[in-house]
Amino acid sequence: MPLSGFICDALDAPIAVTGCLACARNGALPGCHQTAPVIAGIVRGLRPDDPAAALQAGLGLTVTTLISCARKARLMRNTTYWLKPAHAYWAYRGQLMHGVAAQYAADADQVVAEQRFAMTVDLANGQLIHVTGQPDLVLVDRRHVIDFKTTKSVPTHWRRYICPETDLLISEGLYALRRKWIECPHCVPGRHEVKTIEVTSEPRAKLHHMLQLSLYRLLLHRNGLEVETGEIIYQDMDTQCRVAVDLLSLADTERYLMERVTLAVQAELPPILIDEAELWQCGFCPARDECERIHGGPVGKAAQPKTINPLEEV
Repeated sequence: MPLSGFICDALDAPIAVTGCLACARNGALPGCHQTAPVIAGIVRGLRPDDPAAALQAGLGLTVTTLISCARKARLMRNTTYWLKPAHAYWAYRGQLMHGVAAQYAADADQVVAEQRFAMTVDLANGQLIHVTGQPDLVLVDRRHVIDFKTTKSVPTHWRRYICPETDLLISEGLYALRRKWIECPHCVPGRHEVKTIEVTSEPRAKLHHMLQLSLYRLLLHRNGLEVETGEIIYQDMDTQCRVAVDLLSLADTERYLMERVTLAVQAELPPILIDEAELWQCGFCPARDECERIHGGPVGKAAQPKTINPLEEV
């Protein structure tokens, strides 16, 4: 289904896209900082990795939607939805780098940028599913794929929190926990002071970014372009950080692809997210209201027991 319109950042009420554009052009309401060029850019950017836009364009499933919440993709395909500009701005800012990559590729040899590739997945029931993807940058001569990610702050370390009593991992990630204590399921004390158990190393790519690049590698392989290495370029407003990615093998990626496509096209609505590392998606989901209506209760971090302390990023 198509985008119905926006949820006004100032009034938290529905507004048509044309109305939002006009309001932004005329100076916007108090509390809203959107401008007409940005609103127009957000609308143009709803292609083709937006599930509903992809369906309308005949693109089938995309790599971006496969690594994201399958339930959201289904709901955005089957129901009308409203988008909050403030929640879409981060994606819009990331799109600006795509144009830079395309300009570079136009003047360089052995480079592919912003080109959409396609492959077909043959499911166990004989169903053929079309999957597309658009890598940011492929250095053909280096057999190297690059993806650019905008973030509030670039990663400086990979942080692991290990129980001192059992040497078992409690949690890990790119960002530091900004609380004093962390709950521990591995020992009798049940919690530890964060700073005393933090172990740092070189930054690593986020899991879903690694999966995305692995799928791009498979997609390129299916189209006759061989890639052996990958890299994420994390960018904030001050600097950027290059992080090498350990890509899955082609065989493991094929299995992951089959799992995700099967989940995406199953007859019943895919389940809600429960993995703590993925719950952030619920806060930016345009279909959240419909998801919670069908689920019969809150989803995301709001649905988690209060005894669980989700990771807080800085």
